[in-house]
Amino acid sequence: MEPTRVEQLVDDEWKPVHGITNVVIYDEQQITRITERIHEVQDAMTALMHAYAEAARPLLVEAARAFQTLHQAGLVENDGKPTKRRDRPAWQSPYGPAQRRK
Repeated sequence: MEPTRVEQLVDDEWKPVHGITNVVIYDEQQITRITERIHEVQDAMTALMHAYAEAARPLLVEAARAFQTLHQAGLVENDGKPTKRRDRPAWQSPYGPAQRRK
């Protein structure tokens, strides 16, 4: 089977259209079946996303409760970043005091 060429009329001359690998022509029945199939797939994807959201809801609620508990305990700020430790002065390094040089 020889490949089909696609051409367009430019300045009263037919020129090939490059980059097109195939052309499919559908009749009205085929278009109707394809459209119905697309709607079936869309409905299935919508149902899947709703099921996923419902399955994820308890996990997200629990994560929100855990964050709220950490925030109320003063361990995280509103944006989720850890708060500064309160068990030592701000000037003191978490690695201990600086070593003295001899």
